[in-house]
Amino acid sequence: MVNILVPTDFSELSKIAVQYAFRIVNKLGGSVTLLHVVGTSETVRASMRRQVQSVERELVESAMEDIEKLLKEVSKSVRTIQPVRYKVVKGKSFSETVTKVAKRLRMGLIVMGTKGAGGLRKVVMGSNTTSIIEISHIPVLAVPVKAEFKSFRNIIYATDLKNLEKELKMLVPYVEKFGAVIHLLHVLRNGREVEAMEEKIEKVLQKLKFENIVTLVLVDRNIDAAIAQYIEVSKADLLAMFTHELSFYEKLFDRSYTRRMAFHSKVPLLAFKQAK
Repeated sequence: MVNILVPTDFSELSKIAVQYAFRIVNKLGGSVTLLHVVGTSETVRASMRRQVQSVERELVESAMEDIEKLLKEVSKSVRTIQPVRYKVVKGKSFSETVTKVAKRLRMGLIVMGTKGAGGLRKVVMGSNTTSIIEISHIPVLAVPVKAEFKSFRNIIYATDLKNLEKELKMLVPYVEKFGAVIHLLHVLRNGREVEAMEEKIEKVLQKLKFENIVTLVLVDRNIDAAIAQYIEVSKADLLAMFTHELSFYEKLFDRSYTRRMAFHSKVPLLAFKQAK
């Protein structure tokens, strides 16, 4: 079972996330809670406070109606066995509000849609999805526009190996629910360290009891392309990655590699925040 929070702004992208979340709980059990955040003003003069509060109340009421419309529309293509909960809250920061609500409601997963971008935009552009990935200690599932949930049979775990044991201990409990095979993938820029990296991986795996792991160390100067190619070859259903301090896997403009992958991966990205 997994309890899922789906932030929504009623866009087509958020509808995709809602549909995907419905299919997950239909397969694994659990619940779905929809969340809409109404932005609040940081500083308001006392003379305008009542007027602003009145507008905010109207926005909340309108959002509640929009959520009900969204549920009716999504239910035409996919229904859930369990009732769907929904909340409208006010907050100054979208990402901080979502993560606080997710923590308070003890959610196990945040599901959001993501739209691909090419070239320079892929590297530097921001989005609500990537802002949540950056700060959330609850795993975030970023769902591409054309992704269709069937099952999670093959999961690629792309890692820089710096926190391999800790990351596997976080990832495995989620994967066990799916009965999936983990494809542990590490990409090197040159071939001199392949044997050493393979030995490092083997030592960590020997400590763990989880057996459904396939390991692969690739040599490729283009990490993005190497992972994308392996996704195609392995017919992966999911890409799992961890965000943490800047490392070899952090590239141009100090943008996280994991956050960039959320923009162009053809399969959903399950992003974890590495615990310090």
